[in-house]
Amino acid sequence: MEKPNKPTDEDRMIQKLTEHKNLIGWMLTLFQKENIQSERTYKNDPKGDIYYPDEKDTEKVKEIVRDLNKKYNTK
Repeated sequence: MEKPNKPTDEDRMIQKLTEHKNLIGWMLTLFQKENIQSERTYKNDPKGDIYYPDEKDTEKVKEIVRDLNKKYNTK
């Protein structure tokens, strides 16, 4: 019998997707502050979740991602 208040598989999936959606939005805001033109991709683009058209921004994008990784993924 199912325990009341125990999260379902669907609850966990919804939580993960919501966190992912919010993370992408946050990243777009960070990029905007750094004057990096970017936008969210759609239809499960195999190239990623964020598109930035100007290749000169690649190093800055990588630097932002590395800094966030250091800040939030240290053990």
